[in-house]
This record gives sequence, C-alpha cells and structure tokens, in this order.
Amino acid sequence: MNRNFPAFLMQQTNPQTTELLVSNRCGVHLRVAGMLAQKSKEFAADVRIRKGSYAADCRSVLDLLSLGAFQGDALVIEAAGPDAAAALDAIKGLFQARFFEDEAT
Repeated sequence: MNRNFPAFLMQQTNPQTTELLVSNRCGVHLRVAGMLAQKSKEFAADVRIRKGSYAADCRSVLDLLSLGAFQGDALVIEAAGPDAAAALDAIKGLFQARFFEDEAT
C-alpha cells in the first residue's frame, strides 16, 4: 500500500527534515525497523521516513519494512509536532550508529 506523503499532521505544520544514507550492511530489516519504531514512540512528534514516493510511518514496523531500504539508499526523515527536533535527532543517532550492527553480530 503506497501512502501519499505528507500525512494530515505534516500538512498542518512545516516539518523538520533531514536526509540520511542507510550505511549498515543489511539495510532496514526487522531488527532495525523495530528499533526505529520503538525510538519514534518515545516522542509525540509524527515521524515519517520516505524513500522515493513511498512514505512510512516510523511507528509501524510493517511500514518501515515496506520501504525496501538497502545499504546506500537515501532516505528523507520528516518530523512534525512539539518535539520534532528531538525525535529527528534520536532517529539520526540510530542511523549514525549504524543501528549498532557491529555489536549485534
């Protein structure tokens, strides 16, 4: 299911955005999607991750897996809401840490 982006909340505000590269070997797989969903649920902000024309709700593991994001893919992260900046920083931190892939293997 392709969800048109932006969501209702994103239409009402100017979301904060950043573009990140998927640098971990396995891309956005189940463990990574779970980490992203868990982290985004810590914030009130609506966080979306977009690859091309597909946008995924960052709170949904299934949505994130549907992105089909592999190593080297560019993703746009958008957040809107009261703590959007903090949510974006937290998500960016997971990408920069490569989702602790080296520690998990």
